[in-house]
Amino acid sequence: MNFILAFAATALMACNFIACNNNDVIEETEEIEETEETEEIETVGNKVSKIGECLFEQVPEIADWEEYVARKSEGEAFLYQSYNNVEEFPVYRDGEGSEYLGKYYLAYVGEGWDDHSVMWSCFYVSVNYDEVLWKDTWRLKGSEHETYTLEEWRNSPWYPSTDE
Repeated sequence: MNFILAFAATALMACNFIACNNNDVIEETEEIEETEETEEIETVGNKVSKIGECLFEQVPEIADWEEYVARKSEGEAFLYQSYNNVEEFPVYRDGEGSEYLGKYYLAYVGEGWDDHSVMWSCFYVSVNYDEVLWKDTWRLKGSEHETYTLEEWRNSPWYPSTDE
């Protein structure tokens, strides 16, 4: 597997890519200027690794998606995950004011092409790295909530199929 995780550690400061090969995490980090923020960026790198590991463990479908994208695109596209500044977000079942679910990191999964990308799904990974939720970004027709457990998502009509 050549699944790629990418995120911007800080605006214009650093970019970290994590490639996973058979669930072994290999981390490559571009050189970062030695500044006061270097320590913070290293912490962000640790968070990204933990988020990726949690997603691979709890959403094994991602490996199937990777294979599907590579096959259907004839190797022209790849599957990726991205995180924007690895910030903690308060998550609610149906937006602010509804049931509070806790603090989570937002992870995007999509397919990347040379000239564009297509987002497949958004997930929330708990700050304790022990729970993943699916986010209905577009409030799909018939959707009752903004945020779903993985079990609810897997049993929903919005669960993506890679069947031919």
